[in-house]
Amino acid sequence: MEISVVDREEFVDGPAMENLIRLIEKILLYLDLSARSELCVSLVSDRDMRELNRQYRQIDATTDVLCFPQRSEATPYLLGDIVISYETAVRHSRKLEITVEEELRLLLVHAVLHLLGFDHKRKKEREAMREKEKEVLDYLAEAVCLGTMFYGEEKTRK
Repeated sequence: MEISVVDREEFVDGPAMENLIRLIEKILLYLDLSARSELCVSLVSDRDMRELNRQYRQIDATTDVLCFPQRSEATPYLLGDIVISYETAVRHSRKLEITVEEELRLLLVHAVLHLLGFDHKRKKEREAMREKEKEVLDYLAEAVCLGTMFYGEEKTRK
């Protein structure tokens, strides 16, 4: 897998960055994505996210996550780009009384599912996406409890 994480603002330090990459790997492995999969995740400021949201969605406000799918029949391994506002993730985590890592986990699962074609515009689509999110998040929570999230043997979907 080729996973790149861009963090020009240096929101995340070395060990946390390694854990973030490992988390992304776990998500992709669980979803049975090819070992050839390519994904880029960028952590940006609210200011940068607002600009991207304005440019691509014509919404003049920040948001937590944006996804730019690139997958096609010709390049099924090229998943796309995920952009996360780290500052928004921090605010949301405080409001929800969870860790920033937990919020990033949720945002990454949500975003990867978007890259795979899941959506939440219609009720039926939303239910399917929420169900898949819960499935992946439950797996990740189990991996954390078992200590295999960041270390240990790989465990793929049953």
